[in-house]
Amino acid sequence: MGSWCQLSRLRCDAGVDMWSVDQLKLVSAVFFAMKFLTTLSRYLPLLSLFIKFFFFGGLMKANGVLLSYTVEQLHSSNAAVAWAYTIQCAVAYLAAPLGTYMLQFFSVRQLGIFGGFLTGLGYVCSGIYLDSVWQLYIYQAISGLGFSVWTLPNCMYIQANFEGLYARVFAIGAGFIFIGVAVLPLTLQWLIRQYGHAGGTLCFGALLWNCILGGVLMRPTSKSGRLLKDYSFDHIDESEKHLIDRYSLCFSSMIRHPKFAVLVAFVLIQTYVYASWAIYLVTFGEARGLSRQKAVYLSTVAGVGGMVGSGIGHILFHLQKMNVYTGCLLPSIVTGVTLGCSILSKDLVILCALNFWTGLSLGLQYACWVGMIPLLVCNFHVAAAYSSSSITEGFFYQLGGLTSGLIQDYYGSPELIFAVCAIVSMLVTPLSLIWIFDQPSIRQCYGAK
Repeated sequence: MGSWCQLSRLRCDAGVDMWSVDQLKLVSAVFFAMKFLTTLSRYLPLLSLFIKFFFFGGLMKANGVLLSYTVEQLHSSNAAVAWAYTIQCAVAYLAAPLGTYMLQFFSVRQLGIFGGFLTGLGYVCSGIYLDSVWQLYIYQAISGLGFSVWTLPNCMYIQANFEGLYARVFAIGAGFIFIGVAVLPLTLQWLIRQYGHAGGTLCFGALLWNCILGGVLMRPTSKSGRLLKDYSFDHIDESEKHLIDRYSLCFSSMIRHPKFAVLVAFVLIQTYVYASWAIYLVTFGEARGLSRQKAVYLSTVAGVGGMVGSGIGHILFHLQKMNVYTGCLLPSIVTGVTLGCSILSKDLVILCALNFWTGLSLGLQYACWVGMIPLLVCNFHVAAAYSSSSITEGFFYQLGGLTSGLIQDYYGSPELIFAVCAIVSMLVTPLSLIWIFDQPSIRQCYGAK
């Protein structure tokens, strides 16, 4: 009320008739709305990160729905088709450094729009014409390339503009990965029932073009450009560079910051387990005696668990309790136990409960590692850290899909795939013994900025 009363006094002092109470309330409401929109515009770009996480995280599970249909259509092996569906994630991560390079020529918004278009294009082409597994490789690579050109620019953009909130922002964003895990498989299954395999895939590709909106929301700022310029090796004299930084390319971040290398090892284990679990969860459900429709529910429940895990990660970051034990060791042990117990049950309720806990653990792990990268490397090595973790993660996404596909082809047992994943999850125990994480102080390798 004070704001429009002040306006009224100003009008009186100027010798102008006082506005009516309704007019002053309207003006005050407009001012409040403009202030709200100004505040909202600062946080609106976060929606681009959430859109990317929603589709990228859910696609791996959605590809699991397509797996059996595609194997039947192409008369191919499980290994070949599963590898094709992991190529998408592999290209998205392996080619991610390309996005940072392209920032020299294009804005983050242009890269986001172009990447969003490529993301849906791969699935649209699959729906229009697909008669060989080689075509599937190409289409999935196109979709993965769409994610790659704006993955690192998106991360750098968020870090530059929300530096104090980075860990919590990514912990929340990880929740959108598992919202996608819960929603996209059911959506794709419904589209296939309505329009068939080809028509459903085509419509699904059109749905993925909503990623273009994520690019539109990324508006260039002076902060994001300054981050790339200030913390770049380009302005450092060649004689002053560390020998490792001269010749190790993006992998210098692992050598100069050893605890980050241990974190990457955790990530590789999680990536292998997640890729195998995501692609073969529906197939596993069918092998346990569930119908295909009920088996898809396992993905939905797992997605809900992932959202809960991401929320727990956000709380742990807020309370400054996120560390190697709460974010890596304990979740990995829970994942191994739940995957192992899943093999012993055929009951839908029990399988849903176990996969809920698996999703929760993986969601917590993902929130942990994406939020901890800036806590483990200096500002000069942040871009290199994103690049090196993306490249190694891309390789292990492929390894998870290919290895699990070979197990399915040779042994015809999704249960064996889950047993291998349970054993791999337990490998974090010896890793945790060599990493005592206690809020390490980060030394700027080339002086503070």
